[in-house]
Amino acid sequence: RFLKPYRISRDSKYNSARNFKSGLLIQPKFIRLLFSLPLLALSACVDKIELPRPEVPDAGMLVQGKLLFGHPGMVTADVFELYTLSSLVPKPIGGAKVVLSDDLGNTLDLQASASGNYFQELNPDDPNFPVALGRQYRLNVSLPNGRKYQSAWETLQPAPKPDSVGLKFAVREFFDNLGQLRTDTFAQFGISTPLAAPNSTKPVRFRWEIDQGYKLTDLPGGNPDLSKTCYVVRKLLGENVYIFNGATTGQSRLNNYFLAETPVNYRFSEGFYLVVYQQSISENAYGYFDELYQLLSKKGTLFDPPAGAIRSNIVGLNEPEEPVYGFFYATQQDTLRRYISPAEAGNPDFYCPLPPVNGEAPVTTACDNCLLELGAALERPVWWVF
Repeated sequence: RFLKPYRISRDSKYNSARNFKSGLLIQPKFIRLLFSLPLLALSACVDKIELPRPEVPDAGMLVQGKLLFGHPGMVTADVFELYTLSSLVPKPIGGAKVVLSDDLGNTLDLQASASGNYFQELNPDDPNFPVALGRQYRLNVSLPNGRKYQSAWETLQPAPKPDSVGLKFAVREFFDNLGQLRTDTFAQFGISTPLAAPNSTKPVRFRWEIDQGYKLTDLPGGNPDLSKTCYVVRKLLGENVYIFNGATTGQSRLNNYFLAETPVNYRFSEGFYLVVYQQSISENAYGYFDELYQLLSKKGTLFDPPAGAIRSNIVGLNEPEEPVYGFFYATQQDTLRRYISPAEAGNPDFYCPLPPVNGEAPVTTACDNCLLELGAALERPVWWVF
């Protein structure tokens, strides 16, 4: 039987989360009192109450990243300027110098990509920057304006090898926007894994990231002779937080531990993959993701604890009191994939062709060009075997 994990869902119609930009700071909520007309007549006798401005800065820096140990591995980082009290979106910062350092004094420069992203592939056998379990790593960022930021040291954590991803289907009834009773089928996924890394009895703390993969064949103009097939790989419930603290359970393993669910729809009509990335994280990193989960799961009621910034292991070297958000962590990662055939999913309807809307052809969609689907590519992933 699946157990309930720490998670918060935004994509499902049965769960919701508030829009969350950067995942690091949420502004305090104020409640507006609405007075009836008779009470308004007494307004002259009521003292005016000034609500204080929230004690959060107008702007701050976001520096976040992770080191994934593997063959090969990867280190990634994001550098943004945040606007916490305005409607402006986070501003990516290009041209920064981002460097990964280890506890032996070795350094590795990251390459810049578009939109404030930095990355570098890691070769564990590289003599100039060897990567090994149990070693410590940190991130250093220098901006074009001379400001510098640095993470705390993070120890590269070994991860247990997961056994399998389980699958079951659940049918639910719900009322749609027109008040009609409908049913939907959901695919539910659980994971089975030891709670300790090889040659260790110490329980670990998990973070999981989850991708979905599916095929989509377009039909330009409804003509099969012009069709092509895309392979779509993107996050499943990408803003969710999936974590588990093995140190508090007294168990040695998880069996069919519930991870995620998703509606069975066109994504399953040509074959569907669930891809689970299992990471073992430090106690401090777990605390960060746990606070992030708690922040995302707020329901906006009077009983919620006060909102505010969550922990960070990033500091500004020019001004130690400068608000900096984000987290850098290091982990070994293992990957599991679960394929669901169309027959196993009950042969759901294909996405294409789309029916006309009000008698007119729909606007340009992925049925005209499947590359319009988010995460689509023509190249077949090397792990796609069906």
